[in-house]
Amino acid sequence: MYSQSYFPKTEAERVAWILRYLETLPKFGPLMGIGPEEITFTKGDLGNYVWAVTQWYPIVRQDTLDNTAFKTLIATGTGTDPVPVPTPRPFPAPPAPIIPGALNRMFNQVQRMKLHPGYADGLGRELGIVAVAAVVDDPAPEFTAVLERDAKGFRVYIHCTKRHHGGIVVESRINGGAWELYGHFTRGSVYDDRPLAVPHTPESRDYRLCWWDKDEPHGDWSAVVTVLVGD
Repeated sequence: MYSQSYFPKTEAERVAWILRYLETLPKFGPLMGIGPEEITFTKGDLGNYVWAVTQWYPIVRQDTLDNTAFKTLIATGTGTDPVPVPTPRPFPAPPAPIIPGALNRMFNQVQRMKLHPGYADGLGRELGIVAVAAVVDDPAPEFTAVLERDAKGFRVYIHCTKRHHGGIVVESRINGGAWELYGHFTRGSVYDDRPLAVPHTPESRDYRLCWWDKDEPHGDWSAVVTVLVGD
């Protein structure tokens, strides 16, 4: 999971990134579907991770080094003065029992925000969830969507030229309803062969695309293309 392109490589940089993320999430998260309860949980969840990294681990690590040095000293050291046995260093009171996977939950949260209709690269930059390499002045995807028929039925053929991008994210909505994720694809040709929502009842399907690079959606949504599906 540490391969997320926007997430720093060193632990110190990660802590600084997380603190900024927690500071900006209450302001920008609600614009992309993150509610107050989830924000509160995220603050506690990532706060536990920061505590473990910045307070608990350095003390425990130093205790381990001291204990190893003591073991070596009493085994092969020199001198005539007695050496006291190392005692554990105290550290600030721990949080409540910690649930594993804080970073995994954060990455999933970021992914949901990036796929939300309200997402834009500007918001992503405020939160720090856009990799520097991905912030480019690149137009939204241009694509076609046409209905194909054969003896087996019908399907919508979606075609987009990916240019230098790794793939595309496709969202769709039926009869003007809510946008839903259809999928992200590493190819530029996609088929939508879903059955009609109501059998034998024609429906309109709207499609829109954005770019998919390094396992992340980014950039602006494309113009909407509408296809009438059914007889």
